Amino acid sequence: MEHDPLHGQRGTAVDARRFTEPDMWSGPDAAEAWLLLAPRLAATPWARRSPDGGDNFPDGRRLRFRVEDVPDEPSTISIYTAAADGATTGRLLVGDFDVSKAEVAGAADPAALVAAEAATFAELIEQCGGRVVHDMSPSGGRHVYLKLARAVPFEELRDVAVALADRFTTLDPAPMLSRSGQIRIAGSPYKREPVEQPNGTFRRTGRLIGYMALTMPWDQAAAALRRPCGPRVWGRLQEQLAAERAAVDPAPSLSAPIPGLWHLDGQGRPFVPRPGGRRPLPLRLAELATTGAWQAPHLQPERTPYASPSEARYAVLRSATAAGWMFGEVLKQARPGGAFAGLGLLLGTRTPSQRHAVLTRDWEAAARETQESRARHRDGRNSHMNSITHPPPTKPPGAHWPIPRALTDTPSLPVSAHRELTRWQTAVWLAERDPVRCKGWGRRAVSTRLVLRALALAVRLSGEITTAFGCRSLALMSGLSWRTVATVLAELRAEHDPLVDLVHRGRDLDADCYMLRTPHTYRAETTRTVLQAGRIESGHPVWLADELGPVCALLYETLSTLDARPIELQRRAVLSASAVTDALAALGAYGLAVRGPDGWHRGGRALDDAAAELGAFDLYRERIATYRAHRADWRTFLESVRPLELALTDLAALEAAFAEHDRLIPEHHLAPDPSPDVDLIDAWTATGSEPSSADVETPGMSTGSPPAPNPRRQVREQCPPPTPAVVPAPAPAPDDTPARAPAVAQARRPAQPASQTPLDPQPTPVPPPAHEIITPRRDAHENAAHRGASLARRLLAARTDAEREQILTDAAAGPDP
Repeated sequence: MEHDPLHGQRGTAVDARRFTEPDMWSGPDAAEAWLLLAPRLAATPWARRSPDGGDNFPDGRRLRFRVEDVPDEPSTISIYTAAADGATTGRLLVGDFDVSKAEVAGAADPAALVAAEAATFAELIEQCGGRVVHDMSPSGGRHVYLKLARAVPFEELRDVAVALADRFTTLDPAPMLSRSGQIRIAGSPYKREPVEQPNGTFRRTGRLIGYMALTMPWDQAAAALRRPCGPRVWGRLQEQLAAERAAVDPAPSLSAPIPGLWHLDGQGRPFVPRPGGRRPLPLRLAELATTGAWQAPHLQPERTPYASPSEARYAVLRSATAAGWMFGEVLKQARPGGAFAGLGLLLGTRTPSQRHAVLTRDWEAAARETQESRARHRDGRNSHMNSITHPPPTKPPGAHWPIPRALTDTPSLPVSAHRELTRWQTAVWLAERDPVRCKGWGRRAVSTRLVLRALALAVRLSGEITTAFGCRSLALMSGLSWRTVATVLAELRAEHDPLVDLVHRGRDLDADCYMLRTPHTYRAETTRTVLQAGRIESGHPVWLADELGPVCALLYETLSTLDARPIELQRRAVLSASAVTDALAALGAYGLAVRGPDGWHRGGRALDDAAAELGAFDLYRERIATYRAHRADWRTFLESVRPLELALTDLAALEAAFAEHDRLIPEHHLAPDPSPDVDLIDAWTATGSEPSSADVETPGMSTGSPPAPNPRRQVREQCPPPTPAVVPAPAPAPDDTPARAPAVAQARRPAQPASQTPLDPQPTPVPPPAHEIITPRRDAHENAAHRGASLARRLLAARTDAEREQILTDAAAGPDP
């Protein structure tokens, strides 16, 4: 038997410890079990009674009964229910392990294989933090129930059931695949014996064969049902089934990478999912991980021995990532007595925080190396995608389509950027379902969603959480016009709690730089919501065709290989009923969507074939040629105005220097001139009148008139030109009248009565304004600005390089006299 360091011994020994021996013939016990389970597991208040002894369970008014009533015939309960908005939801995941499937698989002991896989599934749920209830039928089949606290959409439950069927041989997903799915639970009569009829046929009208019975204590079952599992358990289960879920619909996606690439666990750490779940480490590395004896001869690799504990530690983590382990599971098993207890010895004498940092760094490097190795050997034994059943998309000669190749061939993002991108995409998913934000997007909601997808792709291509792709590049990625992209970006960055932030404006050939931002409104929910898998191919040229369009692109990414009703597609794509109906008709007309018995699913026709039929590749090439012409015109314009830009830059710097110099020079910093300048005091002396408070207003005081003028500006306006004329000194004042101070000094201090105003012994000369000392008046700069604008117009009007050179030569020679 296979030994798993976490699961223990697999096989019937595990089953004997987990499952109790049931009594399948006790009617009172069966009635008690029904009353315990049926009201808590049933999605509807009605159960179904079989009319033919347990072979079929049709729906009918006469066959229904309340789940609180104990049945006397084989009966079932409903798994799903219809929500208020028409969507089908459920809160029960059923693992139906069938003996007949084990017999088809050729098992020597079908009942033992069923018991082993049921026990493994129960351990998987417990590993995710959940609790299960399990029962058994008289035929040897087993049911394992996972009760959820929140309602989950039908598509999610169905996809998980299909993924579980891919992992477990004996699991039958049929009860979970229909919206009217039914399951027979403990307490229900199993079947009646067949009795031969007079016409030679057989009908189940004999005695009861037995009852469905619990294989666990009733108190444990009641405790599990009283505490349903929360969203974290459901999210962890989806993480554990990541490889199988990707194999169900093996398509590249921004939210769920292609099979073989890493995902992020609930802690934001990378891991590489493996079909069938995680496996135990090889014996040598398992012993090394447990003991930490890296110098032991029998634990050395065959080629090169370990030179240090760090090499041995990295080898253990590298093997763990390849085996499908998660970082949290390794940390849990690194405790004393765990499967990775030896990692403590391999980490040396580091502190706990240092140990965690080293393990995190090594784990991310090991996960990246595992992912790169699987990408290199995608066609080998490590591949999770069959190249025959799922060939890569082909392009006609000359077609340019960067989306699929960018998703599959570009290097993976750094762990931190990948974590932020996943969180941001979850925020976008929530924003699309936020009625307040969608109302703000208005009629451009579809275009906004496509632009957000293009930004996510741009971040994936750039390798950073910031992106500087131009509007035309984003237009090619979204299938929209570049004008629409520019308008949407302006609206997105102007939102109250935006999804993008403008880091800096574009200049010359550089585009605007945006950073993806998770709004505060969704930050708590992004840690609890799990994005579902699906293709994001909104940038394919086929959507440029008038027959399809952006709405078809959004609806196409919600389609999968499993049927979905239009009302479910309407909820998943967040589109109106009429839009979904029209889009399905358009997609179905070109083979991109097919109607099945239970709804619509993705068609088998490739997008490239539809694009070739609609002539979309020609439209795509025309758009690329147009955008290249736009860029060429822009480069030509930049080269033509480069000299003018340099001249204007120098002029702006000169103006800034003038302003700074003028601000720093004090008014009275210059030495006194022997010939005093003209001052306002001369006029007051000539008239023999005393200046009043109305003549000289004090700065900062209001008199009910217009604001007080700036003294410096007042001096500039009333002073003569730079070469002032010398005016004779004023007549001496009478003996009883003290000398007056200059006007500037009077304006700098509060006005006081004439008898109390302190006087200077000599009047202080007022220098000319500093601005007039440094440079001529501002009208010269205005003339230069006019000349620069005229030069720009002439350069733009010039048709040849010779004309531009002649214009620049004339401008350098200066204006005509």
